Amino acid sequence: MPRPSATLGVPTVSLGPAVPPGRTASLALGAILAVGVAVGLVLGLWPQLDLAVTSFAYDGVQRAWPYAHTQSLQTIRDANDLLVRVVAVAAGLALIVRLAAPRVAAERLPRALSLRAAAFVVATLAVAPGLIINGILKPHGGRPRPIEVTQFGGTLDFVPWWSPFGRCDSNCSFASGEMSSAMWLLSVAVLLPARWRPVGVVAVLLWSLAVGGVRIAMGGHFTSDVLMSGVLTALTVWVLYTLIMRPAARAA
Repeated sequence: MPRPSATLGVPTVSLGPAVPPGRTASLALGAILAVGVAVGLVLGLWPQLDLAVTSFAYDGVQRAWPYAHTQSLQTIRDANDLLVRVVAVAAGLALIVRLAAPRVAAERLPRALSLRAAAFVVATLAVAPGLIINGILKPHGGRPRPIEVTQFGGTLDFVPWWSPFGRCDSNCSFASGEMSSAMWLLSVAVLLPARWRPVGVVAVLLWSLAVGGVRIAMGGHFTSDVLMSGVLTALTVWVLYTLIMRPAARAA
């Protein structure tokens, strides 16, 4: 006699391997580190490149940021904020239900929203955008935003991304919180079925670059703020993926 479905009609998603093959994981880590080192060195040794890129978004004649209030760019920011909130709430609720009511979770939630997967997504949000970017770097980094430096009509001195001697007091430029939140969606992309995982990863990378580009155009961040934030977040996703998801693959 066939066993009744435990999902009560809720469609399930068959995930690919909980952890990518070792070579794929190694290549991913290598790519993240290579980008981080390249960006860090180039924009650290030649910080004027940060100013050069930002100058394209600044009108020196009018002494204004013409894209700061562009509705289409603001729409991208709003869309990212909404997307991140929806995913965060969904992952948080899934984690709570899995912990508090495992039987209900087994019956009502898709298998893809396992306890381990939900914990992984929530943990990456808490560690990368939450702790590293908004908890440590932005409050204590000291780097002024483009709109605050003298080169673009502000009153504070420009400093490279690595310098702790900026005069910003709080909510500083390094690193970009919105870029980090967009890149955090990688934690969902890497849990997709194997055939869709590359598509998801590429989509998140492109979306993150769009969000970061918007912040540069609006004068909110320098290029190094955006790219280094993306690298730190991607690295966090990789580390927590290995720590949280790898045991499931070994036990399978």
